[in-house]
Amino acid sequence: MLIKIKNLKLHTNLGVHNWEKTFDREIIINAEIESDFTRSLESDNIEDTLDYDVITTKIKKLIAENKFKLIEKMAQEVMNKIMEDARVKRCKLEIDKVGVIEFVESFSVTIEQHRKNGS
Repeated sequence: MLIKIKNLKLHTNLGVHNWEKTFDREIIINAEIESDFTRSLESDNIEDTLDYDVITTKIKKLIAENKFKLIEKMAQEVMNKIMEDARVKRCKLEIDKVGVIEFVESFSVTIEQHRKNGS
């Protein structure tokens, strides 16, 4: 089963060029997180599932407390936060950097990570 975080919109300072460092820009985060939800289906208890509020709070804190030059580095750090929970089997993450180039809505990076057996 999957938990999806759709269109988490945040503002952050992101960029390599000096002009990019003078303002915050919008980013949009989407994540598809796979886990085993068998226990939560039976118990109906939040402790037996991945709490999407906890996940999004960790992401928001990471973005608020850091400045990244590259969207690729930001994506890997967000992925690391999500994968901290050992119950996550797989995560596919996309981050859009909005309004980078004239006539282009956004530029995005997509990464995917699978938990290795026994990890």
